[in-house]
Amino acid sequence: MTHALEKIWHDFAAQLRAFIRRRVADDAEAEDVLQDVFLKLARREDDLPAPEKLPGWIFLIARNAIIDRHRTRKKTEPVSESLVAESKATRAEVDGLCGAFRRMIHELPAPFREAIELVELEGVPQTELARRLGISVSGAKSRVQRARRMLKQMLTDCCRFEFDRRGGVADCQPRAKSGCAECG
Repeated sequence: MTHALEKIWHDFAAQLRAFIRRRVADDAEAEDVLQDVFLKLARREDDLPAPEKLPGWIFLIARNAIIDRHRTRKKTEPVSESLVAESKATRAEVDGLCGAFRRMIHELPAPFREAIELVELEGVPQTELARRLGISVSGAKSRVQRARRMLKQMLTDCCRFEFDRRGGVADCQPRAKSGCAECG
């Protein structure tokens, strides 16, 4: 430890410990944060501010270290085995939805239908799609993206979707007057 860091430790350790202890749950945790602060100071020793700005800078580092510690130490509770999610959809509903989706794909204009079938249903890479269709890779990617947008529009015209926080479909209800053959 250099002379400057020793002086900082001597001048600020007690104040920092009290500052941290008021904001952290236990003594061991507070000591860990205090050590983190001085480790950060040691790493940035060449960047120490002017003496009149040093206390504010050190306490800012301490405050940020406390915030970082709280972020990484969020308490979690184990989920009970009895809370396993149950699927609401029956196999018949899933099969019906797959059939409806395939019928929507077949309603797409031929170039878009072909692109989406090859890429999404058969798993053909878009570079291979471009080669097969004799178009550029960017053209193939554009075609697939447009086909996806068309399908999305068909789906949202037909049904109202609810999404979970991760963006997955949580529920789907037919629109009242969608005119969709699948939803009636």
